[in-house]
Amino acid sequence: MRKPPSARVSRYAHGKFLNISATKLFQKGDMLDTMKRYATRPSGASQPPFEIPVHYLSRVDFDREPSEEIRVNWLGHASLLLELGKRRYLIDPVLSERASPVPFAGPKRLHPAPLKVEDVYNVDAVVISHDHYDHLDYATIKSLQDKVPLFYVPLKVKKRLVNWGVPELNIVEFDWWQRIHDGENTLIATPARHFSGRWLFDRDSTLWVSWCFIGKKHRVFYSGDSGPMDEFSNIGEAYGPFDLTLMPIGAYDRNWADIHTNSEEAIEAHQQVKGNRLLPIHWATFDLALHSWGEPIKRLHEAAVKEGVPVLTPEVGQWVQPEAFNNKVWWER
Repeated sequence: MRKPPSARVSRYAHGKFLNISATKLFQKGDMLDTMKRYATRPSGASQPPFEIPVHYLSRVDFDREPSEEIRVNWLGHASLLLELGKRRYLIDPVLSERASPVPFAGPKRLHPAPLKVEDVYNVDAVVISHDHYDHLDYATIKSLQDKVPLFYVPLKVKKRLVNWGVPELNIVEFDWWQRIHDGENTLIATPARHFSGRWLFDRDSTLWVSWCFIGKKHRVFYSGDSGPMDEFSNIGEAYGPFDLTLMPIGAYDRNWADIHTNSEEAIEAHQQVKGNRLLPIHWATFDLALHSWGEPIKRLHEAAVKEGVPVLTPEVGQWVQPEAFNNKVWWER
């Protein structure tokens, strides 16, 4: 394993991190356009037309030794439990009712969380991609601070967790292309094309990353939040092929196309990193864009059939072993 010759660490200037390529964020004109489209959005577009099926986890799910092979559980949105190389990782855990700075407003869950924080134990590390509220949740991290021994985070996120009560010695920060040996696995923080910040005046003050989980037998790629980028190909050259990719397919829009992949772009990114099976994330849980609830998964399946990409579509909270999982079309009733 090695980083590709073109790889470079993050750029940090004047207190802010920068994307590798020019990236357009939300502009004044975009905001007006978005507000107009929200005002004319069809009623009920954000809601599923049925109750989303949820498989609830308990302490029993944590009693067993983590799997040597890939075993993953989509907890909704971008939150996952991943087992690999006899290690168990909790990725971007958000178990609160809202992805918001306050508990009484902001994007609310469209289904219950399949896991209660009090049932979590026997987790080796929490892995964070960036500090947005739908990926880094104060209440969840606060409840996990004494239950999980390691927190792997991007640059400058450590200070946030320390302020929340996580012991400083339990936190490891990563720049792009930095790695750590974790049990028999290697974890590498790799680039993403996104942004960061939790309020108006701290934008891009912390780094955003994707993650490679490299085991003795298997490899998993988690893209975090990212728009389309050439660096996916560099990641594939350095650390692919990947047995499984965890790719975001929702919350896209023409006004923030540089920072979120849509369904077709997720397929392309999966191919760039040399992925085999794709498990879609970042949809179904929070209403964060103008597209309808089921549009991302429908578009993904159309693109996957066209490109010949095998897609795994578990229900929320359902355990998946990639080579022994049978899909069903649960999002259509």
